[in-house]
Amino acid sequence: MTSGDVTDAGSATAVPGGVAGLTPQWLTAVLRTDAGLPDTATVSEVRAERIAADSGFSSLLYRLHLTGGDGLPATLIAKLPAESEARGAMELLGGYRREIAFYRDVAGRAPLDTPRVYAARMAEDSVDFVLLLEDLRDWDNADHLAGLSMDRARLAVANLAALHAWSVEPANAVALQSFPSLATSVVRDLLVPAFAPGWQIYRDKSGAAVPRRVARFADRFAEMAPQALSALTEHSMLLHGDIRADNMFFDGDRLKIVDFQFASVGCGVADIGYLVSQGLPSEVRRGHDESLVRQYLGALRDRGVVSYRFDDAWRHYRFAVAYLMVLPVITLIGWDTLPERSRALCLELTARAIATADDIDAMEVFG
Repeated sequence: MTSGDVTDAGSATAVPGGVAGLTPQWLTAVLRTDAGLPDTATVSEVRAERIAADSGFSSLLYRLHLTGGDGLPATLIAKLPAESEARGAMELLGGYRREIAFYRDVAGRAPLDTPRVYAARMAEDSVDFVLLLEDLRDWDNADHLAGLSMDRARLAVANLAALHAWSVEPANAVALQSFPSLATSVVRDLLVPAFAPGWQIYRDKSGAAVPRRVARFADRFAEMAPQALSALTEHSMLLHGDIRADNMFFDGDRLKIVDFQFASVGCGVADIGYLVSQGLPSEVRRGHDESLVRQYLGALRDRGVVSYRFDDAWRHYRFAVAYLMVLPVITLIGWDTLPERSRALCLELTARAIATADDIDAMEVFG
């Protein structure tokens, strides 16, 4: 893929405002320009099929069935901004711009496998964007509600370590400039205060008992979160930021990762803490937290990063497990409009995070 220059609104390949704008003419022009398909490659017909309607909160996903020839893929995945209130939240967080930047500047360069990028375009004057990606329908998309196996978790840890190690190489420092800190002011001002109403919904809807020390932490989340954010930005590594099981596609021992809207800069173990505490069922994870952190540090060392000591990484892991409970909890604020599966998913992820925090006494690091 080329750098995918943003086009003027009046041009033939201006970024469309919705799926209806993904016409055969638009796709033909963009695929020739951005994906380097031959000038004879022509999309004669396109049919858009909505997918992942019950799992995507911040974007719309479509499978595009293309008719044409000369090297056109039979299908592509098109990713577009949400039409719900999540669109405004993603604009504030810069999520869509982060993802476009990742696919333009990092994918294909970092040792983290992603789908092939056919186009990554964003309008200059709005959050309208279009991502055209390889369709991984023949790969096994992990089920976040079911959770990862230990073997798959270890494969994901190795892939994340490769990204993190790549990002601290001086030659790649420029890649980090497009991504905000994990502790950006928007996170502090918007996400952290949203925890309390989300937590109340969790307590009301789950009916599950919460260990006393975790409940005390949750009741003081807004007060405690700044300490975690400070600790989790002691290193500057490029993070995936939302490494959920359903953002992973497996083919045997191969893994491709998607969804970089929360890509940010911070301690690499933040990704590991999120992956392990919420991506694995508690019965699979329990007793393996420390070994997974050690595996991660070993993978970093194999790639030349020797400065991340276990004591620091374990401290960061405990902060991450406690703090990143915020992600499923704040999603619960939309309870009345969430699909049933999304409700079940947020309740389950929160329960997993609570169990992990209790198992490793994550609250102890807050002093």
